Amino acid sequence: MVGILIVTHNHIGEEILKTAQTILAKKLPLVKTVSVPGDLSPDELGIYADQIKMSIDILNKGQGVLIVTDMFGATPSNLAHYFSENHKVKVISGLNLSMLIRIIHYSDQPLELLAQIGIVGGNKGITKETDL
Repeated sequence: MVGILIVTHNHIGEEILKTAQTILAKKLPLVKTVSVPGDLSPDELGIYADQIKMSIDILNKGQGVLIVTDMFGATPSNLAHYFSENHKVKVISGLNLSMLIRIIHYSDQPLELLAQIGIVGGNKGITKETDL
């Protein structure tokens, strides 16, 4: 199974994970979150980089880790991308509930495919309500 690491600003990832666990009616063993403060100072970056590295080490059971961030180009995403080259890690951004549920449901798939499944799930979860 691929490990799933959610890296977001403040506690966005924790709350989305709690909601997914409620919807799926189960606790998820290979899922962790790292919450990065929105007002993070540059000298604190190492603290959160260490948390991400430790989480990757815990979650990687040989199949790799999919890191999901809330927004591309922001600090959580930049920290996650730092680890994507030297570890069996893929990073996708734009976390939403639809994406997370799909990722959790298909976490037995290979890492590269799971990243694509997450992107498709996130995109399909974004729709326009029709006018009534």
